[in-house]
Amino acid sequence: MSTTQIFLIHLFELIAAVLGTIYLKKKYRDDNKSSRYLVLFLWLTVLVEKVGLIPRLSVSFDELAFFKDTFLGKSNYWIYNPYNIISFLFYIYYMKMNVVSNKNKNILKVLSIFYLLITSVNLIFVEGFFAKSLSGLTFILGSLLIMYAVGLYFYEVLQSDIILNFKKMLPFYVAIGVLVFNLVVTPLFIYSKFYAHNNPDFIKVYTSVLIILNVFLYSCYSLGFILCWQKNKSY
Repeated sequence: MSTTQIFLIHLFELIAAVLGTIYLKKKYRDDNKSSRYLVLFLWLTVLVEKVGLIPRLSVSFDELAFFKDTFLGKSNYWIYNPYNIISFLFYIYYMKMNVVSNKNKNILKVLSIFYLLITSVNLIFVEGFFAKSLSGLTFILGSLLIMYAVGLYFYEVLQSDIILNFKKMLPFYVAIGVLVFNLVVTPLFIYSKFYAHNNPDFIKVYTSVLIILNVFLYSCYSLGFILCWQKNKSY
């Protein structure tokens, strides 16, 4: 990605985190802890993205050239692979907090433990903590579990009166953003593992789609914060 494209994604991430912080300070009746965890996770994402820029910055700025010979400057997969595990676990946990059925909560809890064990063992003992690419197992398995968790959430919404007010529910916007993101990016990610290095045209398409999906994802969060804050303000 170009510097401009990266800046665009980081900007939307930052906007979502700032709006989330404002939402937490302005809301009145929303006692749902999941919204607080979401905002904390967004700020974690902002931080990780900034650290992930070190390899690029160490090449562009002489003041940071000393990072080139360290693990910080050689690659950023060392932070993105663990972050991806945390990210997928968070979204599964977020959906778990917003489903009502104890059965569904227990299912998501078991799946989270299973995912954590499998991906941690794979990252430490198989692919290596300092792998030279994103972990396919972490991403693909995590995406499937997230889509399942979001499916459980939507199923409960459709089966209850909540659907009448879904437009003013923050989890709805999170679920939409995460579902669309993973539905589109997962097959592209799988394809890229086999063909990206021999197909520059695919890389351009893949990069463009990633930018659009990231903008869509964080726009969903921002829209959710704004609309749900207006709902609370109306009280």
